[in-house]
Amino acid sequence: MTPTRRYLAISFDVGHTLIDARRSPPQIVAELLAELGHHTTPEMLQAAYQRAERLFLEDYLRPLCDTWEADERIQRFYCDYYLRILHDLGLPQAEERHALTIIARYLEPANWQPYPGVIDTLAELRARGYRLGAASDWDTNLRRILQHLGLTRYLDWVIISGALGVAKPSPGFYRLVVQRAGVPAARIVHVGDSYYADVRGARTVGMDAVLIDWRRRELPRLDVPVIQRLPDLLDVLEV
Repeated sequence: MTPTRRYLAISFDVGHTLIDARRSPPQIVAELLAELGHHTTPEMLQAAYQRAERLFLEDYLRPLCDTWEADERIQRFYCDYYLRILHDLGLPQAEERHALTIIARYLEPANWQPYPGVIDTLAELRARGYRLGAASDWDTNLRRILQHLGLTRYLDWVIISGALGVAKPSPGFYRLVVQRAGVPAARIVHVGDSYYADVRGARTVGMDAVLIDWRRRELPRLDVPVIQRLPDLLDVLEV
């Protein structure tokens, strides 16, 4: 007798899970500074970026964070984020238009690429009969990126926080995943790179989760399966 499959649907985070930027924010900032004739060093740039990232995490982890629930709030946050970096690097004439230029270059679909093995893995999962979807804290530009990369052909649904007014790790966000998947929460596994947003969030509605770590971070022992490449998910699903 063929055993009953544990999961019927798989939900994926997008950034640092399915896709990665070809040029990182620090690289794009460095390009703009060079165009403006402003000198900086890689060490100064990295230090400014790390300081901004600490502020990013403070905002993202604050209780009832609503930054990711609307396109306008996301853009405002990142304008402030990049202006902070530019001022930190001593650019005296830093203006909002400079921050918007960085944002536009970073979010340009051509700046993104699937991680190795992602397309083949999604195709194999579709062939095995799983329902697949993307669920991400992002602005509505994400759909354009996914279409450019040819990923939407493998996805039954795409949930984008900035378009829907609800974000991770809210139970409301993951209830939308269950609704779009059309199967019970216990038959869905969510794959993402953040324990806080993806693992804890999915569990609020009874979904299972898998943590992916393409960046090979120094993670503590965790109560969740951890994979370092998306193709490894195929082995996890067989357990």
